[in-house]
Amino acid sequence: MKSKFTAIVLLIFFSSLAYAQDDINSTTIKKVGDNFPEFTTTSLNGTPFSSEALKNKVVLINFWATWCPPCKAELPLLQKNIYDKIKDANFTVLCISRGEKEEVVKKFIEQYKYTFPVYLDKDAKTYNLFASKYIPRNFVIGKDGKIKWASTGFVLNEFEKMITLIEEELKK
Repeated sequence: MKSKFTAIVLLIFFSSLAYAQDDINSTTIKKVGDNFPEFTTTSLNGTPFSSEALKNKVVLINFWATWCPPCKAELPLLQKNIYDKIKDANFTVLCISRGEKEEVVKKFIEQYKYTFPVYLDKDAKTYNLFASKYIPRNFVIGKDGKIKWASTGFVLNEFEKMITLIEEELKK
């Protein structure tokens, strides 16, 4: 009886993992190999920004929110292991807050003393060019304008692989 129960629990667990992965895939609009979409957004300090400025650069686009626990776990590492360490004129980081008010984002950034560039996507217009659900999401764009990496959620070893990919793209 115990082994039958264990088998049922395992079946449910693996079925839910398969569903979750299918759901993530179906809500990812831009995938590895796709050209990244053109967009405009506004920095936290009110400066307009156009994706045109990203041509011929390696770019990390990170979508996040202040209320998101995995985002809160990822952002300190993004600051320390990417923004503070990877100093290259051909590399740009865009941390785009999805669906939040400017005051909330400003308070959060000040509280944690982040210095990476922060952009606002109050209506998720930019986010919806890349995905329709789930954060954090990371997209690494190569100098050729193609998406080289796309991830959902925060897993430390995936994050480390993303850093390696960014460094490899910068060497090209």
